[in-house]
Amino acid sequence: MQIDDEPKVAIDDIDVLLIDALQDNARASYRELGAQVGLTPPAVAARLKRLEQTGVITGYTVKISPAALGHPILSLVRIKSIGKQKAEDFDKRVADIPEIVECRRVTGTDSHVARAYLRSTSHLEEVLDQFWQYGETITNIVTSSPVPRRSLRVRNLVQYQVR
Repeated sequence: MQIDDEPKVAIDDIDVLLIDALQDNARASYRELGAQVGLTPPAVAARLKRLEQTGVITGYTVKISPAALGHPILSLVRIKSIGKQKAEDFDKRVADIPEIVECRRVTGTDSHVARAYLRSTSHLEEVLDQFWQYGETITNIVTSSPVPRRSLRVRNLVQYQVR
């Protein structure tokens, strides 16, 4: 999916409030959401259905702690693949590595940036062994997260379109 291929969808202030409320608590009921934004539960349901159908809301998720599940190391791996075919081969291979929770093609010297949760440094080495046939890697282990992964707050976007 390319970012510039996404259609621009018109949303209003109530949509913004609903989206941000869902990002705070995706388990909130229509009644709870309605109380926050001043709508009835059926009106909330209709708005959320429209936001889903237009692709603004693409899913609902749960956040887990990888450390609690025995994977305390977060590693960022940059890959510099050699040639288009190697990059495409890497795209296919990296999708099958369960420790990789995200991989993006990027501009610049590197072709990809991947995030992986690992049990240990030897586990990191096992994962990296699968990368090297596709090109050079530069790997960082995250020591702290001053700004942990967070939701994009729609109300903070400068260019949301109001109907």
